[in-house]
Amino acid sequence: MAAKLMHAVQYDKYGGGAAGLKHVEVPVPSPKKDEILLKLEATSINPVDWKIQKGILRPIFPRRFPFIPCTDVAGEVVEVGPGVKNFQTGDKVVAHLSHPVLAFGSCKP
Repeated sequence: MAAKLMHAVQYDKYGGGAAGLKHVEVPVPSPKKDEILLKLEATSINPVDWKIQKGILRPIFPRRFPFIPCTDVAGEVVEVGPGVKNFQTGDKVVAHLSHPVLAFGSCKP
């Protein structure tokens, strides 16, 4: 069975600005212990995201590439991992993630 795919914007190295961003399809991750999977309804590229991409915040937020920027998100919980107690499938959420990470057309804290 083929893996489910999601749309994402990612970059492969520091620098490059908007021209360095690529629209890609990547596998939808499965939430691990204490993680939730969100289907994004909205996100943004905020100053933290572009400063990370430029490399300005490299000492604080080092990245492995390719990287999908995702700090501010709004969406719906579509799956919960083991140990999650405060969220359930169908919950609507808005979050400012303290460290950007990947999920389903979305991000997982």
